[in-house]
Amino acid sequence: MSNLLKDSKSPYLLQHADNPVHWMPWSQEALRNAQQEHKLVIISIGYSSCHWCHVMAHESFENQEVADLMNDKFISIKVDREERPDIDQIYMNAAMLVNGHGGWPLNAIALPDGRPIFAGTYYPKDNWLHLLKYYSDIYEREPHKLIQQATDIQKGIVSMDDIPLVEKFKDLDKHLLNDVWNNWSQNIDLKNGGRRGTPKFVMPNNYVFLLKYALSSKNKMIQDFIEVTLDKIALGGINDAVTGGFFRYSTDSTWHIPHFEKMLYDNAQLLTVYAQAYRFFKKELYLDVIESTYKWLQAEMKAPDGGYFSALDADSEGKEGEYYIFTWDELQTTLNEDFKHFTDYYQCSKSGNWESGLNHLHSNITLQDYCKDKNLDFEQTHKKFFVCKEKLQALRASKVRPGLDDKRITGWNALLLSGLANAYWATRNDKYLQTAKDLVHFIETKLKKGDGLWHTYNKGEAYGEAFLSDYAPLIQAYIDIYQVTFDETYLSQSYKWMDYVLKHFYDEKSGLFYLNSDFSEDLVSRPKEIQDNVISSSNSMMARALWQLSTYMDDTDLKEKSWYMLQNILDDVIEYGTFYAEWASLLWEQTYPYFETVLTNNVQEQSLQILHENYLPQVLWMATQKNQSTWIPLLSEKKPPYIYVCRHQTCQAPMSKTQEVLDWVSDLEN
Repeated sequence: MSNLLKDSKSPYLLQHADNPVHWMPWSQEALRNAQQEHKLVIISIGYSSCHWCHVMAHESFENQEVADLMNDKFISIKVDREERPDIDQIYMNAAMLVNGHGGWPLNAIALPDGRPIFAGTYYPKDNWLHLLKYYSDIYEREPHKLIQQATDIQKGIVSMDDIPLVEKFKDLDKHLLNDVWNNWSQNIDLKNGGRRGTPKFVMPNNYVFLLKYALSSKNKMIQDFIEVTLDKIALGGINDAVTGGFFRYSTDSTWHIPHFEKMLYDNAQLLTVYAQAYRFFKKELYLDVIESTYKWLQAEMKAPDGGYFSALDADSEGKEGEYYIFTWDELQTTLNEDFKHFTDYYQCSKSGNWESGLNHLHSNITLQDYCKDKNLDFEQTHKKFFVCKEKLQALRASKVRPGLDDKRITGWNALLLSGLANAYWATRNDKYLQTAKDLVHFIETKLKKGDGLWHTYNKGEAYGEAFLSDYAPLIQAYIDIYQVTFDETYLSQSYKWMDYVLKHFYDEKSGLFYLNSDFSEDLVSRPKEIQDNVISSSNSMMARALWQLSTYMDDTDLKEKSWYMLQNILDDVIEYGTFYAEWASLLWEQTYPYFETVLTNNVQEQSLQILHENYLPQVLWMATQKNQSTWIPLLSEKKPPYIYVCRHQTCQAPMSKTQEVLDWVSDLEN
């Protein structure tokens, strides 16, 4: 046998194609080989931009001694977690049971049938060799012990996904949201934003919820916390000051030094966050973030044949951040006469602001405030800094670029579609809408698979059954794009995908959804995504989409499903809100008035712009269109030139002035 990864489409698997380890991609054939040869299985899971995956690959998987042991005693399987989130979740759950924590690389040792007996993360070479020898020896001498261990772990994994329907329901009222915030607030950093401690992840769903709660509670501490967090993220080193684009997380509590990988899903969601925050706070800084993030996406992540790539590596030339950081001499030579103020503003120094005397650009204040403090002309300084950044881009171009993960994932592109819709909503800039429509075209021409979807597209081919983590954000994205175009084909398609998901992913027993469909291969367990993380869980996104579609369609069944889903998770939402933020958004929407607002086809563009510019998360928008028949119940018999504000399909008297609408929907005690 030899290494079988050379024909893979996954950039991560291809990174391991030259290892002396006899890797196989995940397949039932690989497990059959293990059973025929009576060998344990190594299931090693990671992704292309994972720094510690690279470290372990170099230390262990490129080492002949390690490879000889793995090849002799094990069948070794490599998995791209982004291609197979279902496999990743099963073995991540095993790691949580065995070690109490998880991460990547994720390395599991399993019986020949795939049931894990051990799972952990990164191990230095000597530790990894010790683990392999330990388990291979036990398997040869006392296999019954490992069989019992696997049985116990499998029971634990299955129980983690076995969530029965609750029997006692809570009344959904505002006090529950207060409880969510009271528990949440115990772990926030009021000075620097985000959660206390390190590392700090951006957690976009947290701020989408908190903006809603700040609106209804009028709690200044919450507003201040959101603002300081988004300001620090925008100005800190986690946001690339040279080209735009956010790095994955901050290694310190002040957002200064990031872990240098850039992920599509972070940047897609942060478009949504800053667009909504701009409508709430009206800060020019947030507009700048939207534009710089958009430009970076277009320049570095957009594929020539459509869609957006997955990630940029943290490493280049074998060093983390090498592409993004600068020496003092590089800055001085490149920036010339603008060197002093530029390095002062971005807190660079001769001794460096990072390790080994190197500098990474970050600031604590806006450029306007800096200019005011230094008595500089803002417009002139802004232009000079723009030129400085162009020079630094040229300097970067002379370096080795980080590796690009060029696969396109349906769910991540769906998150970007929502981000573009929100950016257009906040700015009314047509380029964001056109880019969204271009992305829709890619999805519908390359990622559709009959009534369903493919999960991944790369090298001119779509492949892999889509997961709930693809359908859920795409259903939401089509609702979002409908609300800025009022083209009912988007809403219709969203409804069709919802019907497909209910047929193939729904679990009647728990009222929740599986991550993989009913025609997926049999695995150790059939996982469910419940807890929100840097991306909201597919179940929480489904629950919100169910709620919104039920409101559009006056569909009681969809509404009840959403309500039951929330009830099932409610205790965790209240106690651990920061990890259930999308669920908390649904709780807010089911607690406060939710207005269906109908715009008739000749409502003036000026009125529409005013309505969109205001932050109104309590409104679900719909509109009549000229010469278009409609199947949305509330749109029938709505006469121009009025706006109709409705609740539970019952409308107030027609309104002719935008301010009337704003006054009505802004009264959250209605």
